[in-house]
Amino acid sequence: MPRHHIVALLPPFWGHCVSYIHLAVQLLAEDPTLAISIVQHTVIVERMEAELATCEYDTTRLRIISVGEKDVPVGPTVFKLMVEQLLGGWAQNLPSLVSGGAEWPKPRCMHLDFSVGGLILDPTKAAMGPDCKYLMYWACPSAMLPAYFHEYDWSALAAGIYADEERRAGRSMDEIGVQVTLAWNGSDKANGTVVKYPGIPDMYDYERLSYAIGPPVMNWPLFPIAYKLATASDGFICASGTFYEPISVPYLREFYQSRKQEIFSVGLLTHERYFADHPNPLLITNERIKTFLDDALSKHGTDSVLYISFGTLFFPVATPGHVEALIDTLLSLEQPFPFVFALGGAMASLPEDTKNRVNGSGKGLICDFWVEQRAILQHPAVGCFLTHGGFNSIAEAILTGIPLIIWPAGAEQPITAAYLSAEPNPVAVELLQIRTGAQLGPSLRHPGVEISGTVEDAVKEFEVVLRDVRGEKGRRLRSNMIELGKKAREARARGQVKEDIKRLAKFGL
Repeated sequence: MPRHHIVALLPPFWGHCVSYIHLAVQLLAEDPTLAISIVQHTVIVERMEAELATCEYDTTRLRIISVGEKDVPVGPTVFKLMVEQLLGGWAQNLPSLVSGGAEWPKPRCMHLDFSVGGLILDPTKAAMGPDCKYLMYWACPSAMLPAYFHEYDWSALAAGIYADEERRAGRSMDEIGVQVTLAWNGSDKANGTVVKYPGIPDMYDYERLSYAIGPPVMNWPLFPIAYKLATASDGFICASGTFYEPISVPYLREFYQSRKQEIFSVGLLTHERYFADHPNPLLITNERIKTFLDDALSKHGTDSVLYISFGTLFFPVATPGHVEALIDTLLSLEQPFPFVFALGGAMASLPEDTKNRVNGSGKGLICDFWVEQRAILQHPAVGCFLTHGGFNSIAEAILTGIPLIIWPAGAEQPITAAYLSAEPNPVAVELLQIRTGAQLGPSLRHPGVEISGTVEDAVKEFEVVLRDVRGEKGRRLRSNMIELGKKAREARARGQVKEDIKRLAKFGL
């Protein structure tokens, strides 16, 4: 039987890649006639192959097409260079994808990541012809999709301001574009507009922003590109489901149906082993981390350790004083709260004297190398996870039953933090006083709270939060998280997620 061929284009960002790998494995299991090709930059291919080596799937029906140079100069433009090489590699491989073959026929569907797909959409559609379908891959919760990609035509909005001499105020089109996407409210500055999403607590526009990594100026090229893809695509793949977003997902099904677009809510996307009711714990191979956690377990018991990581792309480089204050607070607590701080991300760094001070204290361990996060979260000593709120980390926490402290660093993370910390079933605590710049002001969601962003107020918040997550509140968060993990497993096994995976595997036929 001829194979149904899906081709995916992913950016060289680990969170996007690892989630799609586990989606692909599910799709292959669902349809024995399906083949999948993933076009990816060579820099990250080895890590993808290592992840796939731990999965059970038909290796003859999944391939990674590696493009770009292996040695990309490290620096501020490293991601820009990798994306440019990725797009060049896509163009070089497009003719062979169009012609197809017996094992890898001409694709009937493309899965294009929101961050890069719009850049290759026009030439790809021209080459593929009218029969190929296109889905935008959004490895995040569903609720924010309309606000990011449908509420505003970003290019038209910036052009309208630029065309008005008074509103232009001497700025270039690009300068206006940056400010429009930073404000993300239909104007060129945050102004306290109340933002509403189905299923998400109402908030002021500046509350959904995060400048912890500095002003996200890349929003300007990214948002118009993603808007183009979202407008022209046949639908959307989201790493969510009604078990996670019981209001947002049904609302969006109707919203996209009215636009003649599909939505596939495919659930949490991480390794299949974590969907077992009682997954066997991974062994920590790094001896320093294992020794530290085993020692903490012996001295302080289960759930006694805080794991800290801001992922592979993010780090609060705009507020280094707040990061130092967090470390100082942890070291000075009367009741010890041992911690492992992973610095595996591209932006992550701490002063050498800070690392030496922590690692010599016996109270913490700073790891300036790639760590086995899923294995760490499964260790019985780990009781809480301080995270930026990236959805790969969120998924791993849900399935290992670890409650969260969320320090939003960028992108959709402030909205995720607001959602996961909201009543009636919170699984997280959201940090507020770590914010900076245009994020400062009163909080709509927390009456009486003024977000000052000072280190002094952040320390006060750290002390309260670190106390609460080890008390009754922490036990409640853990109980809620364990229940959410059960719902995620049920949805994948026989619920809505299972049905959407089936539909997605056949989409385009």
